[in-house]
Amino acid sequence: MASVEKKGPLWVPNPQSISGTNAAKFISYINQKHGLALQTYQELHLWSTAKASIQTFWEDAFIWLELPPPDSQHVHRMLGDSSSPTGGMFPPAKFFPTSFLNIAENILRGRADSVVAIHFAREGVSGIEPITWKAFREHIRAIRSAMVNSGVVKNDVVAAVISNSVDAMAICLAALSLGAVWSSSSCDLGTTGIVDRYRQISPKLVFADDGYTYAGKTIKLGDRIVDWSHRLDCDQTLKNVVLVPYCNVPVAFEEIHRGCTMQSFLQRDTGEQLDFKLVPFSHPAFILFSSGTTGKPKCIVHSTGGAALKIKTDYTLQHDVRRTDTVFQYTTTSWVMWVLNLLNLSCASSMLLYDGSPFHPRPTILLELAEKTKVGVFGTSPRYLTELRDHGIIPYKSFNLSNLRVVTSTGSILSEDIYRWFYSKAFPQARRGTPLLPVYAGEIQCKALGMAVDIFDATRPDPVSLGNNAEPGELVCTEPLPSQPLAFLGEDGNERYRSSYFERYGTTIWCQGDLVKQIPDTGGCDGVLNPSGVRFGSAEIYAVTETFPELSDSLCVGQKRDFDADERVLLFIKMKSGSRLDTDLAKRIRGAIRDRYSPRHVPKFIFEVADIPYTVNGKKCEINVKNIVNGRKSVASGTIINPGALDLYEKYWQLPKEAKRPLTDLRIMIQSFDFNFPEAIRNQ
Repeated sequence: MASVEKKGPLWVPNPQSISGTNAAKFISYINQKHGLALQTYQELHLWSTAKASIQTFWEDAFIWLELPPPDSQHVHRMLGDSSSPTGGMFPPAKFFPTSFLNIAENILRGRADSVVAIHFAREGVSGIEPITWKAFREHIRAIRSAMVNSGVVKNDVVAAVISNSVDAMAICLAALSLGAVWSSSSCDLGTTGIVDRYRQISPKLVFADDGYTYAGKTIKLGDRIVDWSHRLDCDQTLKNVVLVPYCNVPVAFEEIHRGCTMQSFLQRDTGEQLDFKLVPFSHPAFILFSSGTTGKPKCIVHSTGGAALKIKTDYTLQHDVRRTDTVFQYTTTSWVMWVLNLLNLSCASSMLLYDGSPFHPRPTILLELAEKTKVGVFGTSPRYLTELRDHGIIPYKSFNLSNLRVVTSTGSILSEDIYRWFYSKAFPQARRGTPLLPVYAGEIQCKALGMAVDIFDATRPDPVSLGNNAEPGELVCTEPLPSQPLAFLGEDGNERYRSSYFERYGTTIWCQGDLVKQIPDTGGCDGVLNPSGVRFGSAEIYAVTETFPELSDSLCVGQKRDFDADERVLLFIKMKSGSRLDTDLAKRIRGAIRDRYSPRHVPKFIFEVADIPYTVNGKKCEINVKNIVNGRKSVASGTIINPGALDLYEKYWQLPKEAKRPLTDLRIMIQSFDFNFPEAIRNQ
């Protein structure tokens, strides 16, 4: 068993405030309904995942979170008349087979006309535009009516290449109100990326912004729209490509295949009232896509009830989002967080919606907006928080964020250093996760409610639990989850679904390739490193490189080519302007990694590169780089924002085989490997 030294918490719950949390109220509801005496989060989680009560938990959450319409007379059973699921998790069970709901109805239900629904801000446009619930409903109603008169019906797909805007929210909710299926992509996605996605889903309508603004530049999209509209090859279903005048830039409209302006589309509105088509729990609602960094994106279909129930459970019971909160998630429409943000509105009073760069015209722009709109829940990313720290910004001293109770972070691992900066310099009054448990640096607080999470020994082919012994292993889920995808669309979709989650342990155990240990989290298996059989996550290396002020960014992958006897770790460094990687800095990096972890964690090679490749969702392209340095083909899809950066790594697959003695510094490495290294390194 590994020994882990646990340091003190960075945040602890206030015992006096716990009783007012949503989780405490839910515990009281459960105790009263079932004659239980649950008191702690751990007890609630255990009850919510036990074989005898997991279905009861999801059924109670479905009712308590008010997902069914108020006049629903249906009996809400997670698995109908079955006492247990049959056939495992794949193919997925039909959850809540007698329950009907509508996401748009759930979000819009019971809202006062005069209350602000959305505070909308966008780069390049001054001020914050308040959109009341009355105005928002009318916008949705008009779009819905135009959709009806365009022939959109239940099960049709409505897609968009669109900014994070009020229009995007309204178009989505209009489609969902009809029982149609929604899919969206951000405007920075290239033509091939759009075609690879939407050709798989055969949309009836595609809405497209004419342009977008980011980092001070307005990008015109007319030529791109013309290009992908002709390449979609969806004529059997496609009614129109609707041009949204987001930036009011010139577009050769007549060249767009089946083009239609937003103005002419809305002229199809004949005044029908806003109504909601109730659909089964397992009816498709959202089509999302994998990053596509290794090939054509996986086309993932999520259910109406699964998405709504899981997201409302997480935000209401885990994060304690309340009906009085203004919520704010920085996201694009390509990211899964956009769907979470949409459904988060069903838990809150209003939303701050922002479109543009998070650092333009100032690195504090998001904090300024959060202060003005009194945001209570702020969703962001480790990269954003790191940038704030590196700019020397101290949020709690510079802004009045007294309403801010919760800050969430996703997209990549949040390092221990950023955790500590978060509570010392950024948001000391806020918390991350449940209000019932303390927060420790570098750790996920707890297992999510209703999720029967376990950790299996990754070195064995059979399912063997590691329990809580602090050894890294495969993250798995051993009981059905209502939020699992309905299907993967496209060619070989069923097989891609099975192989993505059920290849290793069969159809009764969900395994998505994440490496974790009880304390702390060590990241996804995409970034797993395994030199000499010692497994650890790339996030552990990044936790060290982030502490060096000379470094702008880093990327760490393993190299084990067909002729290599063992895997070795390659660390690629992007330097800040005016700094270069030299022997002294490389030694200091190696020393810091060795001191913090072990000699086995120390990279074999450290290289300076001009750029680090990222996806549009802000994830480092570790898989692509790993494939390249191992001499395998890597497909650069349209989701990589700087695909040219991949070319920088091509030469590294030619590194010499493992030396007989360790290459302990750059001078030895350079002598044994004749590359065109920067002059400052070669002359050391």
